[in-house]
Amino acid sequence: MARGERARTRASWTYASWTHASWQHASWTRASSSGLAAILGSGGAAGRVNLRAAVVAGGIVAGGIVAIVAGGGCAPKVQRAGDGGAAVAAADPRSPEVARAELAEAERALAEVIARHNARTARLETFESRASLELRYADRDGEHFDQCEADIFLASGGRGAVRATKVGNNLLWVGSDGAQGWMFRLDREPTSLTVFNRVDDGAMGELLAGVSGGGAAGGAAGTEGFALLAPQSVRLLAGLRAIEAPYAVRPVDGADLALPVAERHEVVVRAMAGLDVAVRFGRDGLPATVTASSPSGARLLTATLGEYESAQAANIAQGAWPKVPRRIAVTADQSKVGGGAVAGGSKAEVRIYLDAPVAMAKRMKPKFFVLADLVALLRPDSVQHVISVNGAPDDGAGGAPVGSAAGSSGASGGA
Repeated sequence: MARGERARTRASWTYASWTHASWQHASWTRASSSGLAAILGSGGAAGRVNLRAAVVAGGIVAGGIVAIVAGGGCAPKVQRAGDGGAAVAAADPRSPEVARAELAEAERALAEVIARHNARTARLETFESRASLELRYADRDGEHFDQCEADIFLASGGRGAVRATKVGNNLLWVGSDGAQGWMFRLDREPTSLTVFNRVDDGAMGELLAGVSGGGAAGGAAGTEGFALLAPQSVRLLAGLRAIEAPYAVRPVDGADLALPVAERHEVVVRAMAGLDVAVRFGRDGLPATVTASSPSGARLLTATLGEYESAQAANIAQGAWPKVPRRIAVTADQSKVGGGAVAGGSKAEVRIYLDAPVAMAKRMKPKFFVLADLVALLRPDSVQHVISVNGAPDDGAGGAPVGSAAGSSGASGGA
């Protein structure tokens, strides 16, 4: 072949290769622009997740392009890879690989959040606050609403008290010394005292499950009220209880993909026997919701926490004062309470609004946690012991009486 002819052939081959490469580059540019427009135009945060997922899963492969399409409800689009290569599917943001990567990221982030949470709760071992208390519930007679003032006192060793008053008169007193618990009903005649001979985690878990009909509790009058307002329950549902190992991290069903990965996961711990408690933290690293469920997954109680403020603490710089939620709303499914007497799956709700909480003892007195002192002060007309977690009343084996049940009601007695 003549030299000139060989030169022309080589030039033609070079031009053809350049033209083919330019076409591939133009196709890549168009595909990339189209994918970006889809992400920015309609996908928003979901598109950003898709893009990240595609990169993690190797979305751009040698010799081909994976189309990244933001949107929901449609099957992933497929584009041919290379010159007639195999089809490659777009990466699914909920694929097992992405889920595992996000779970690992959430576990790392939440481990730090839990450490800060536990440091906060340690500063709240002693806690007290005035509060307003609202109760909404339904029964055979319809819907009901009641409101009163309250005082909350929490101390170490499982001790605590919740006192509800109206116009200066005691209506309800729920408390515990850490070994046993009690509830004084002073809002009606005859007044009464119910003593719960066990308040360990096993007994409290069963009692809380019974509030929603998820357990056997409920045999004794007032069991539900004690279960919700006992010091152990207040700590748990107000996000004031430490999260101890072992615990697990799991994704929240239906969580908004635009949220940070830690907010799309929750921490699950067996806080009380028979109850799995899930804590979901907000962006500020503070508990936003606390959910108690049965081991089978049935949701029993949900506490929504908000409006955090610092609680004054002794011997701690103001900037390090622990934060507590001013608003605590606890809902319970009543559909099974009383053998399903409440139609339509009604909800009972307790709302607590804290006022000037402090992480120290200002008004707290030792007698608040001594049952004999409270009996002498409040003088209930009757006393009943609950000796088992299923709410069974005392059958005579419940121990010696706590004090005389005779005398006036003491409903206006000041403690």
